[in-house]
Amino acid sequence: MRRQLTAREWMLLALLGVILLISGYMLLFYIPQTTERDRCIGETETCQIEIEAAQLRLTEKRRMERELEELFAAEVPPLSIADYDNLQPVMFELNSILASTQDYSLSFSTVDASQTIVRRSISIAFTTDSYASAKAVLQQLHDSAYRCMLDSVSLNLGRDAQGPVTVSGTIVFFEYQANPQAPAA
Repeated sequence: MRRQLTAREWMLLALLGVILLISGYMLLFYIPQTTERDRCIGETETCQIEIEAAQLRLTEKRRMERELEELFAAEVPPLSIADYDNLQPVMFELNSILASTQDYSLSFSTVDASQTIVRRSISIAFTTDSYASAKAVLQQLHDSAYRCMLDSVSLNLGRDAQGPVTVSGTIVFFEYQANPQAPAA
């Protein structure tokens, strides 16, 4: 039996020891630390994105608050949207505005109540004695006490821009509904 190791065996043992040290370092320290570092970097990036999104929301909220303050600070208060099924007050409003015309007709479309904001479309046609009075009626419709939008408005002037003016178009009134109805199948 041999008691001493040769130089070559010592070199192989030293090489094996170095390989064991490097492998132990890699497996026990370097790889876990690198994995933890990458995880922390990912969390940091996620947090940065969330912070930027929160800052954008905060900026947008402040801008909207400023706009609301300016809106309510104005001399004329803003119009609100009437609650759903506001047909009778709308009819009174239309009658008072269209009373100054020579004649008028209204045609009601189906009410779109499938969303929170209900759309009530009314086809309207009226005749006035001049362009100025037709323009005044359209302005009164636009400035109505109820939120509305004039759409597809057309004017037919009399001969040589004199005489009766016929106006036709659609006016859409908007109403608020807390619980929208499901659309019909």
